[in-house]
Amino acid sequence: MSLVVKLEDDLGEHGEWNMLYGVIPARDQMDFPILRGIDPYGKTVFNHPQMEAFLGEWERVRPRAKDESQREAWQKLKDMAQRCQRDRDLYLRFAGNEKDCAAEICVMN
Repeated sequence: MSLVVKLEDDLGEHGEWNMLYGVIPARDQMDFPILRGIDPYGKTVFNHPQMEAFLGEWERVRPRAKDESQREAWQKLKDMAQRCQRDRDLYLRFAGNEKDCAAEICVMN
């Protein structure tokens, strides 16, 4: 399953985006309280006060980025999160695949 990640301002504009797959922990992985909350079928938004905890967990999932495209996506998302951390007017938005939800009957834990 893939997610689109965007760095946005209050108007939903900023232009940076990233496609991510295979790195986000599953919802039952309790040792990732921030990342496991990312909805794979909907939208999840983080703001600058959440970035310290987000980035701490993000470093821990780095080994999950197995191939070159995943490592590039991991690094790009880290850079986006660091920009979000520095700028109170930016948000990190994850958009899951709602079509996958319909196909799988979308059971949420």
